[in-house]
Amino acid sequence: MQLSTLNISHVRNLQTTRLQFSPLANVVFGDNGSGKTSFLESIYLLGRGRSFRHRDLKTVVQSGTKELVVSGTIFSDQNDVSSSLGVKRTTEGRFEARHNGDGLRSASQLAPKLPLQMVDAHSFILLEGGAMQRRQFIDWGVFHVEPSFGGVWRRMQRALKQRNHLLRHDRMDREQLVVWTKEFVSVSDAIDRHRGNYLADLELEIRGISKYFDGLGVLSLEYLSGWDHKIGLADAIKADFDKDRRLGKTHQGAHRADLVVKIDGASAADRLSRGQLKRLIYILKLAQASLHKKRTTESCIFLLDDLPAELDGRHLRQVLGCLNELSCQYFVTGIEKTDFKDLLVDIAHQMFHVEQGRISLA
Repeated sequence: MQLSTLNISHVRNLQTTRLQFSPLANVVFGDNGSGKTSFLESIYLLGRGRSFRHRDLKTVVQSGTKELVVSGTIFSDQNDVSSSLGVKRTTEGRFEARHNGDGLRSASQLAPKLPLQMVDAHSFILLEGGAMQRRQFIDWGVFHVEPSFGGVWRRMQRALKQRNHLLRHDRMDREQLVVWTKEFVSVSDAIDRHRGNYLADLELEIRGISKYFDGLGVLSLEYLSGWDHKIGLADAIKADFDKDRRLGKTHQGAHRADLVVKIDGASAADRLSRGQLKRLIYILKLAQASLHKKRTTESCIFLLDDLPAELDGRHLRQVLGCLNELSCQYFVTGIEKTDFKDLLVDIAHQMFHVEQGRISLA
């Protein structure tokens, strides 16, 4: 997948603009606060319908205006066909998205149209944050390669919500609780199978991607499903009933899954330095992109914020070399144009300069 053109209107401090991109490397440089990250945010809005910087989109819509609009032309690796994609968000919370002129019902329908991988200074949360971050990482991958997963995941969320509601009710309807518990167990088992199969394939990709990076050790994944498989989820929930009833929530199930990323058999989050953790994050994201391309024939697009500040020259070359090998289009920001001078020799690329919200070819 490639983003060929981008139209930006009323996103933060950025001036309204239309840009055309290289199918591979795109570099955006400029001073801090000039609008580089807002540029990446615009692409993210197009692919996810939301910001990676702030949950309240009122702060993203340019001051003095009531709505932002981001649109672009995307090119499919699968069938060599271009299509249009557009997103509108308002300060009142209204969402509107279109693909080739047809309306999309939700932001989740944007994701397959423009599969994005984001890495910035906050990406450490994948390894150092709570289990939810790692579930989101797994589920992003499964969602893109397994067509039925989205529906099963929504069923699980609904069953969990209904079961928890019943548990909190003073006069609990036990018949309804049995119905929703049975549904929750069924869809949790299905989600667990999808996740387990996906992670087995991802671990193979990780081994291949790790060859581009040196000095980390042997990387492995330990998947924790969210319950003890020795007794099964139905029995685990039955044993937890008193606790679930007392606290008003379900303590075991697919919503409690986690992923432990290990180096030489030990938790990477406990063992590695910050610099090594950042390289590990790139390995995980690149492996996910590699698997995505094998399963869908579409390449992911990478958004890399302030990359030269995050990695030294040698590791920067490793990341970009892997992206080039995977034929992934990428957008990378930095302060100085010279940071990228020796890295893009013989690579198709486009350079952009951002100054006080104005983006121009460099």
